[in-house]
Amino acid sequence: MGDPTPLVYARLFAELPETEALFVRDTLGAVRGEMLAVAFQCLLDLDGSYGANFIAAERVNHDAFGVAPEAFARFFPIVRDVCRESLGADWTAEFERAWAERLERVAGLVHA
Repeated sequence: MGDPTPLVYARLFAELPETEALFVRDTLGAVRGEMLAVAFQCLLDLDGSYGANFIAAERVNHDAFGVAPEAFARFFPIVRDVCRESLGADWTAEFERAWAERLERVAGLVHA
């Protein structure tokens, strides 16, 4: 699959063009890469204390940057969509179910 970062952010900026200006100083993509890595880490740790708490806290932090809850929540399905498209035929029903469960939990944290 390779590094999904460019694909994730291309899709984010296509769907939510107003978010691109938030990354104007990230000329090397380091912030984008770190943000995506942390998003994956949170998704993997939703059953622990880190993931859920971090997502809830970042929802508030992103609000301070002018990121609406809907835009913040949209990031995670974009990540799923890029992964699904990148894996193509290797994407399984099990992956789909796992992502659906995680995305439902993230939505609950964002809209709490």
